[in-house]
Amino acid sequence: MIRFAVATSLFLAGFSLPSVPVLAASFDCAKAGTPFEHAICDSEELSAADVRLARTYATAAGGLSESATGALRAGQREWLNYAQRACTPDAEPLTRGEYNEEGTSCLVDLFASRARVLETSRMIEGLRFYPVSEYEALPDPEYQGDSSWAVAEHELSLVQLDGEQPFAESFNALVRAEGETMQGGDENVASDASSDSTNSITVKEVAGTGRITLDVNTYWYGHGAAHGNYTISYLHFLTGEGRALEASDLFTGKKWQQALLDLTVAALEEEHGEALMMDGTEYIEDTVIDPASWDLSNPYGLVIQFQPYQVAAYAYGAPTATVSWDDLVPYLAEGSNSIRFGF
Repeated sequence: MIRFAVATSLFLAGFSLPSVPVLAASFDCAKAGTPFEHAICDSEELSAADVRLARTYATAAGGLSESATGALRAGQREWLNYAQRACTPDAEPLTRGEYNEEGTSCLVDLFASRARVLETSRMIEGLRFYPVSEYEALPDPEYQGDSSWAVAEHELSLVQLDGEQPFAESFNALVRAEGETMQGGDENVASDASSDSTNSITVKEVAGTGRITLDVNTYWYGHGAAHGNYTISYLHFLTGEGRALEASDLFTGKKWQQALLDLTVAALEEEHGEALMMDGTEYIEDTVIDPASWDLSNPYGLVIQFQPYQVAAYAYGAPTATVSWDDLVPYLAEGSNSIRFGF
């Protein structure tokens, strides 16, 4: 039976950091019994990644309520099960033999990815956030032993708020609903055995006491494709209202949509010049007026986020355009400054 000593040994031992043996794994390598445990002990890089993960978990769990601790622990158990399956040829834990170089490198990446998720568990402006996560590893039915994509890897992490604030429940529910949308609802991306996905919702900004802005990031890679596809968007939660930001919270009148579109196109042309690949402007209107495209963290301008391919070549990345707040003054709703600065 796989020991929970690896990385999760800390929470099963009351979060105390065990003494670190010479090989520097988070557990005693003299007791290693599985190929997974031996891989950690035999690789200096993976051993170091295991120590980092163990310490990160211990820090991430500090100060959480009982229910949040349970959720974090459940996510860690699910990740451990996933890590034992994701780097094998058939999405099943190795019971004999050893990991090859490619498998060990895969494990290093998984340990680092999990550590980054756990590092989102922290206090920000007096609010205690932590991640909940889901993982899945599936054997690729098209795998013929001649490619690197034997297993489909799917990772999802969502930020949650641990506290008794009156808006905590609605915040958490909104994030979970957004997570379901990201995953595709009934056609869950995590059921696709021929692709990899990494989707996350993390805190971008806590603006005063009135607004929490979240980064919503998706990544999808179809096995054998030239490159993956990704999206960047935002979710703005208004604590006083207990709901997501709507366009009418920031803008008013009948002309703001066209004005914002015109100003955004001008900003795109100024900032990106010949790199732009635009056939008209009508097709970007929905993006420009959608709060999910708005980065409110710049005090000097509203940043409009575009996706790869949308206004430029894929290699150019995901461009942005910054529209000066001064130019938007005629179209701003009463109370818009409260939205911007969170008071």
